[in-house]
Amino acid sequence: MKIEYNESENTIEIKDGLKNQYLILKILMILNLANALTRLIGQNKTGYGIIEYFWIAIGIVSIIALYFFLFKNSTAEKIKIGEIKRLNEKSVFGRKRFSLELDNGKKRILGNFKNEFELVEMRELFTRVGIPN
Repeated sequence: MKIEYNESENTIEIKDGLKNQYLILKILMILNLANALTRLIGQNKTGYGIIEYFWIAIGIVSIIALYFFLFKNSTAEKIKIGEIKRLNEKSVFGRKRFSLELDNGKKRILGNFKNEFELVEMRELFTRVGIPN
């Protein structure tokens, strides 16, 4: 992952391929939802078995995931400094995860860092441009 500060545009540029990953996940969630709907449409309402409940669960999970991918997470590669509220850091299973909280209510998840040097460099950059932790 590469994070750079563009002084002329006052933006942070993040190059991590997240946009492509999210596109694939969105397509998969839409296919899951379509598959669940085709399995359930035309089915007798009294004839639901374990398989139908399984497809209902897959459909619900796909709708929730699509909601987050479309409305709660951002894949922007160029973010203006004024649009960033703060840098969030949380620990999940002993690994630190970072994200940028944006003014529009979305979150821009930062990918994994290769080593500790990259992490320190990212923190110094955000401190230098005035993004609070």
